[in-house]
Amino acid sequence: MFNKCLSGCGNEEEFENCWTSMITKYELENNGWFNRLYGLKQKWCTALSKGFFSARIRSSQRSESTNHAIGFNANLTTNLTEFYGIYKNTVKRWRRTEQQDEFNCSRALPDTGFEMTGIMRHASEVYTLTLFKEFQKEFMKGISASSKIVGDHDTTTIYMVTSPRGESSNEVIFDSSMKLITCDCLGFEEFGMLCYHSLRVLLINYVQKIPDAYIKNRWTKTAKSEVWDKFRRVLSITSQAGKSIPWRHNITRKFYNLVLRSEDNEDAIKIIEESLQRDSLAIDSLCCTESVRMLSSGKSSSNILDTARSRTKRRGKRAKGLFEVSKKKRGGTSTSVQANEFGSKTPKPHLF
Repeated sequence: MFNKCLSGCGNEEEFENCWTSMITKYELENNGWFNRLYGLKQKWCTALSKGFFSARIRSSQRSESTNHAIGFNANLTTNLTEFYGIYKNTVKRWRRTEQQDEFNCSRALPDTGFEMTGIMRHASEVYTLTLFKEFQKEFMKGISASSKIVGDHDTTTIYMVTSPRGESSNEVIFDSSMKLITCDCLGFEEFGMLCYHSLRVLLINYVQKIPDAYIKNRWTKTAKSEVWDKFRRVLSITSQAGKSIPWRHNITRKFYNLVLRSEDNEDAIKIIEESLQRDSLAIDSLCCTESVRMLSSGKSSSNILDTARSRTKRRGKRAKGLFEVSKKKRGGTSTSVQANEFGSKTPKPHLF
């Protein structure tokens, strides 16, 4: 029962009923530890924190997920050099996994075993493969759930959606004109993706796409390009090469997706090839014009001094060699230079 109070309740009312039943069953009314724990229920009960975005990760799961993601094979005898090597291998594994996942997401649509239409197809085009699997689970539960109308006012309709097994019911408010939907389970606020109660209401109202207000950028395939755009806006990159890095990655991804959509259509391939040839000629002409303009203006990237006007310090004097400089500084002969070589002279004793 305590595990249910911890993470198995759907709302505050269910938590209060479960907690009261547990306290009564085990006669814990006067237990000081449980009384103090109940006073801190906002910090550990998942039913009371659904209004905040947490991606459904609890505090204990966060540390466990971090340890699993890092995967350090270190022990008490690992030195700093070995630790750095382990760290480099871990980062390489992260980057390799990220590149593979990004390639899989941009290559094709996920396989569901049935034909995707409407909201399912839109979700497969927007979400990553991992998030689409979570969306598919919620979608299938929404199909199995039942719903009924409990209120109606203008374009706003109130539904009561019951879970597939009938153990719980949630209220969903849908505005058909603004495509706004809210559920008292607060699944979207907690995870950033519509719950099966909301999906059930969208299905019976023949909504073919997920409303834009309920698509989190962090779960989409274009989340990385959004980060690059933010990086380009916020940071001031001094070098010209650095400024082109975000644009280069973003435009490469766009052209790659365009090629994937056109590879099975001969007319589309012909359009791309003709556009590429036309754009290449236009860019070559533009670059040639820019080069001629810079040459005619006399601009140069380096400043070269006029040899006829340049003046050097002590011009006409010969530079002294190592022997002459050493002799002048020390007032000795050539043996003084040889004595400064390593191992040719016994050093004077010092205390330290």
